[in-house]
Amino acid sequence: MSLFTIVKIATQGMTAQRERLEASAANLANANTTRTSSGKHYQRRDIIFETTEIKETWRENAVRSGLSDPDSKPAGVKSSIVLADEDQFILRHDPGHPDADENGNVKMPDVDPLEETVNMMSAARSFEANATVFNTAKDLARVSLNLGDA
Repeated sequence: MSLFTIVKIATQGMTAQRERLEASAANLANANTTRTSSGKHYQRRDIIFETTEIKETWRENAVRSGLSDPDSKPAGVKSSIVLADEDQFILRHDPGHPDADENGNVKMPDVDPLEETVNMMSAARSFEANATVFNTAKDLARVSLNLGDA
């Protein structure tokens, strides 16, 4: 695996964890939002991670030549945002609330602050781990370039 592939995988990991952190922050910030601009209650955001193949021309050539295992392909990550279903909410009885229905119930977002906080902490740690991999690959590239200077 080349250093450029390592950098690409680490970068994709940092991007995915940033999106996860942003989704958790949005969920926490809107935990008590009963009406959005669309007029509905806030829908919780979740992040789905999917593996994505990293194309390496040199590896493809090596596989064609029989010099590399065709089953060992580097994979990165791609993330996508998924909104919770509209029927996922918590009913809270609050007849004085402006968004209460005729029975005095308000649709509150199904957001668990503890779960979102743990998601934020986990995303931050994962981002740091990917940043460490990125910096290590960068340092290895710099050292490799300076080998001829000695």
